[in-house]
Amino acid sequence: MELDNLKRTWEAYDRKLEAILQLNRRALRDALLGKTAAALGRLSRWLWIELACLLVAILWLGSFVWEQSGEPRFLFPAATLHVGTVLLAVLCVRQMVGITAIDHGAPLVEIQRRLEALRVQRIRTSQWTLLLAPLAWTPLLIVLAKGLLAVDIYAVTSVSWLVSNVLFGVLVVATGVWIGRRYADRLKRSTLARRLLRDLGGQNLTAARGFLRSLEQFEEEAR
Repeated sequence: MELDNLKRTWEAYDRKLEAILQLNRRALRDALLGKTAAALGRLSRWLWIELACLLVAILWLGSFVWEQSGEPRFLFPAATLHVGTVLLAVLCVRQMVGITAIDHGAPLVEIQRRLEALRVQRIRTSQWTLLLAPLAWTPLLIVLAKGLLAVDIYAVTSVSWLVSNVLFGVLVVATGVWIGRRYADRLKRSTLARRLLRDLGGQNLTAARGFLRSLEQFEEEAR
């Protein structure tokens, strides 16, 4: 009889312990997912700042294009910058949509899949922006000088100087593509390259992925 009572008491304590462990696991999961959501929230606010700056640039460039519609030498550089800025704004919005589409109550595998897709998208956007930036230098100089300083770059510089700047930008882009393809494996193994990719992917996004990995390891150990 005493043995049966002891067994029932042991089973009751075992159920209570299991309930406590489940509560602790749930609390830890909620805490780590909360940190993930907070990191993504910071990234989202940064994207809003980026989008606001891009919208200002889009409006200003659109106004400049309208004013210079009869001057092809100013119209074409401004229109090129305007198209590029609009594309950046679209990519920024896509990243923001990707963040809002993440369901923090979904399975970890699904959250990780969406975070990885968002990370790849952000890295590619940053890489192409950095890669094509040299091509934007000459049209940006022409437009800013005319729009902000009322200076005609064509009048104060030579055509050969402008052409050489454009060609230099093309050379820089081509060199970057060649290096990326030829030394892709070395760059992936490089510590500096990994840090750069981490920064391009966003420190908040990297932190969010780290919290999820910690949670995944904990749940694997708890099984």
